[in-house]
Amino acid sequence: MNKSKNDNELDESQEKSFWDFSPVTFFLCMLTLIVGVITVLSFYDGFQVKKQERIAAYVNEMNELLRKSEQYSGLMKDKLDNGSSPSFSVEDEKEFRELMQAAPQIEAPSGWQGHKEAATELISERYMFFYHYFHGTAIEGKGIEDVYSRLDALESKEKEILLSSFDASEIPYQETEEGKITFSIKSY
Repeated sequence: MNKSKNDNELDESQEKSFWDFSPVTFFLCMLTLIVGVITVLSFYDGFQVKKQERIAAYVNEMNELLRKSEQYSGLMKDKLDNGSSPSFSVEDEKEFRELMQAAPQIEAPSGWQGHKEAATELISERYMFFYHYFHGTAIEGKGIEDVYSRLDALESKEKEILLSSFDASEIPYQETEEGKITFSIKSY
């Protein structure tokens, strides 16, 4: 029985010594924990920066295609509204077709597939408007209004999805009175 009492006292003293930290040991443990947390946060922040950079590259590339396609369809709208006949070359038609074919080839970041589909649909619809006019199947009267209405609806849809994608990706943006959208991302 005496031996068992000594064993118990020894076990208790070992348990106490395990939990007894010297100030230096406590400081080193806390320092290690702080460095670990900072390291994890740095890696997470770096991951977020890379993600936002991919999104910015995608948005800029798709915006360039949208802007170029809008130039063609906008020029057609202006000419048709003024009653004049827009003149385009075969090279214009070829360039516009390449724009339309390039849009689906752009790699959309995670969570941006919906925007890619909306932008691709808008560019395709603008191209079809251009194509029909360029190849002599001009739309007149009510048909033009239907095309304009469809293009306006697709533009609104693309913009709405763009803004919701920015919100989902937690990227701050601003919209000016003219409808121009600017956004900012983290960078190093």
